[in-house]
Amino acid sequence: MTITDDCKDDYQYEEVSTDDDFSLQEDDDDLSKVLQSIQEHTEDAQISASQSVLTSGKSVSEIREAMDDFFCNFLDRLGMSRTLDCFQTEWYELIERGVLTVDDAGLVPDVYTRNQQLETENLSLKKDLENYKRSVDKTEQALLKMQKERDFHRMHHKRVVQEKNRLICDMKRLKAHYASYEPVLKELSEKYQNTLTQKMLTSLERDKAMGQVTGLQAALESLEFGY
Repeated sequence: MTITDDCKDDYQYEEVSTDDDFSLQEDDDDLSKVLQSIQEHTEDAQISASQSVLTSGKSVSEIREAMDDFFCNFLDRLGMSRTLDCFQTEWYELIERGVLTVDDAGLVPDVYTRNQQLETENLSLKKDLENYKRSVDKTEQALLKMQKERDFHRMHHKRVVQEKNRLICDMKRLKAHYASYEPVLKELSEKYQNTLTQKMLTSLERDKAMGQVTGLQAALESLEFGY
């Protein structure tokens, strides 16, 4: 029996460092920067909304609003539909009867018009800010979810690398262990071949001796019958 060594070190074993981790530390820094940027944008949006409300008075239209329109818009904005219907019914009834004219209502003072426009713009900005906050919250939650998934894959990667390094060490140890048996196996193989050779020689000598014995027995029998 011969032992072949066909799988000599054609394969180069290489241990993988657990500190590689696909530059995960840099990813942590990038994620922190993203979250910080989101927070800063949220604060900037709040400041911009406040500044816009404070300075929007400069862009208020100079066209003044009629008092009845102002009052109708006020009731409609508060959702007081029944009061609005009553007001419009009585208002137009008085106008048709000639008790009042459109000019009797007059125009809304600038301060009220400006306040209403500022309030409307403020509500719009607050709504936009809330939408932006919800968008930021969703983005932050998505980033946190990605961070958790990345941490999970990082731990899984570390376990795989550790297991791979352990298997490589086991393979090296087993290879060294079995390499120590090679001289012994070679010696046993030589002894086995020698034993087979001796057995064959012994078998040949036995057959030769048996042939000689058979010849002698035949000669003895012929001599006995000859007498």
